Amino acid sequence: MERLIQFAGGKVGDAYCSWTVVYSMRKAGILVPRFGKARSWFDAAHTIWRAGRQLVGKLAPQPGDVLGFTWGHPDICHVETLVAPWGTGPSVRAVGGNTGGGGALKREGEGVYENWRLKRLIAAVANPIDNPTY
Repeated sequence: MERLIQFAGGKVGDAYCSWTVVYSMRKAGILVPRFGKARSWFDAAHTIWRAGRQLVGKLAPQPGDVLGFTWGHPDICHVETLVAPWGTGPSVRAVGGNTGGGGALKREGEGVYENWRLKRLIAAVANPIDNPTY
């Protein structure tokens, strides 16, 4: 994890969910900012889905979008990347750093895992792929 955090721009010991998103986007050639805070992904220009629905005039969530979770906190405190089509079901596949395997919903995890996430637990979705400029 230390190399991932450092490549993305963070410091060893940082919570690394956002650094994992930065790392994977930059490895894919998308020059997003080096956001260390999960909530930084969700400005008005990039947020496409909030509070259980797609925002008017915005694209539907697609693979590569950033999912934001509050998990009982007042603001978004955890992010993961959508890795499969959004679909019509109650859950989606996402990969996230600083999480646990097997669908674990704990705030601090031991690695980077792909999990099923319930859509009702997703506070917001941001699209940095189509517009990586923040």
